[in-house]
Amino acid sequence: MNKRLLLCAMIVPGALAVSPMVSAQAKESVSLKEYQQAKASQAVSLNQAMVMAFENSPVLALRRAAVSIQQGQLDHASRWAPSNPEFELGARQAPDQADESLEYGVRVTQEIWMGNRGDLGQSRARSNLSSRQQELEYLKVATKARVRAAYFRILLAQKELETATRAVDLMQRTKDLVEMSVKQGKQTRIDLNTAVIGLARARNQKASAEQKLEQSKIDLTEVLGVSPSDAVGVTGELDVTLEDLPPTSQLVEMAQSQRADLKAAAARIAADESGLEVAKSLTIPNLKVFGFYDREEGSNLFGAGVSMPLTVFHDYSGEQRQAAARLKTSELEAEALRLATERQVVSAVARYESTAVRLRQMNESILERSEETLQLMQKALRAGKVGASDVLAAQDNLLSVRQEYVQAQNDYIDAVRALEISTGGALSMSAGS
Repeated sequence: MNKRLLLCAMIVPGALAVSPMVSAQAKESVSLKEYQQAKASQAVSLNQAMVMAFENSPVLALRRAAVSIQQGQLDHASRWAPSNPEFELGARQAPDQADESLEYGVRVTQEIWMGNRGDLGQSRARSNLSSRQQELEYLKVATKARVRAAYFRILLAQKELETATRAVDLMQRTKDLVEMSVKQGKQTRIDLNTAVIGLARARNQKASAEQKLEQSKIDLTEVLGVSPSDAVGVTGELDVTLEDLPPTSQLVEMAQSQRADLKAAAARIAADESGLEVAKSLTIPNLKVFGFYDREEGSNLFGAGVSMPLTVFHDYSGEQRQAAARLKTSELEAEALRLATERQVVSAVARYESTAVRLRQMNESILERSEETLQLMQKALRAGKVGASDVLAAQDNLLSVRQEYVQAQNDYIDAVRALEISTGGALSMSAGS
C-alpha cells in the first residue's frame, strides 16, 4: 500500500475569479494592456492547471510516444514465428522436347523458433515496455510537482507585490514626514536623504515583485505546455501550514519502494537479463522446415525436410559478451540511482526542515509587526516623541524583514517540490479551500 503525506499549502478563496473573455467587435480596438488584463483575468484552479499540463506538455507527449513505440516492439516480438512462410514455384522444359517434358516444383519453407527465443524476446520487450511506462509515471510525478510549485509561486508573487505596495506607501509617508520636519528645522538633510533612499529601495522592490509576478505566470505556461501569450491567472491565496515529517529513514524507504524511475531501472535489468538469455540461445539456430512437390517426367514427387546453419565460424560469443556488459551496466545504473535517491531524500528533508525553522521565525506576523512598528514610529515622529533616525531604522528593518520573509516562502516552495520529486510523490503540497 502506497503511503502519501500531504504538506498543506492551503489555497484560500480570494478576490480572483473567472470572468467572461473580453472580445472585440469588428470596429472596436483593444490595447495590448487591456488584452493582457483580460487574459490575466482568466483564472484557473490548481486541478485545472494539472489537467492542462497533462494534456499539453510536449515532454509528456514525447514520453507517451516512446511508450507507444515500445508497445509496437512488444507486438513485433509476440509474432508466432521469426518470419513469414516462403513459397517457391519453379518450372523447366527442354526446348527440343515435347510438351510432356515440362517439369515443375513447389516448395514451402517456414522458419521456427529454437532455444526458446520467441518467449525470451517477448519477455525482453515486455520488460522494456514496463520500463518506458514507469519512466512516464515518474515524469508525471515530476510534472505534478513542477505545476504545483509554479502555481504556488504565482500566489506568492501576488502576495509579494501586495507587501511591496504596502511598503512603498509606508516609505512615502516616512519621506513626507521627514521632509516636513526638515522644512520646520527639526530634522536634517541627511535624514531626508535617508528617507528618500528608503523610498527608492521600496519602489525597487515593488518593481521587482511586479516582474516576478509576470515571470511566474510565464513559468507556469511552460509547465502547462501552452504559449506564453496564453498566460492565465490563478485563484486563491497562499497560506503555508508547516507539517512535521516522518523519520528520514522511513521517507527513504518509501521513496525506494515507490519511485517509478527505480521501478523503470529494475525493468531494464529484467530486459537485459532476457537479452543475455537470447544471446546465449543463439548457439541453437532457428530451424527451417520445408515441404515440396515436384513433377518430373510424369511422376509426382513429395517430400519434406529441415535445414539449419552450423555455428562453426560464428559462435555468438561477441553477442553474449555485449549482452552481459549491458546487464552489468543496467545493474550499476540501478544501484547508482538507488544511492542518488537516498541522497536526494536526505537533502530534501534537510532543506525542508531548515526552511521550516526559518518560516516559524520569519512568518507573516513578524512582517505585520514590522509594518506596525513603522506606523507607530511615524505617529511618534509626528508627535515629536522620537527622532527621524528611529523612524528610518524601523523603515530599514521593514525592508530587510520583508525580503527575508519572501525568500523563506520561496525556499519553502522549492523544498516541498524537492520532497515530492525525491519521494516519488509520497509527499506533496496539498491545496484545499
